[in-house]
Amino acid sequence: MTANELKDKLSKGEKIRLIDVREKDEFEQGEKIEGAENIPMGKVFVKVQKDELPKDGKIVTICKTGGRCEIVARELGPKGFDIEHLEGGIDEWKKIHEQK
Repeated sequence: MTANELKDKLSKGEKIRLIDVREKDEFEQGEKIEGAENIPMGKVFVKVQKDELPKDGKIVTICKTGGRCEIVARELGPKGFDIEHLEGGIDEWKKIHEQK
């Protein structure tokens, strides 16, 4: 999902669970999308193994440039999750918000 698509969906009030898969220190020190929760990439897979990540809603994964969040989305999609990743990550998100 592109940054513009995500921005549009969020502005329309669509219910999307935002999971930022960056490490805790990266998340705390970097740009964030309002409402995103931080679950580092490795912990996402642990939560899935323990059946602690619900499959009942749309998920968009986020990271700095789009690589890690794409891996998470690609791995979890076949496991029954309605999941996409933010193309270009938080870096792309920042660009569209700087254009206001």
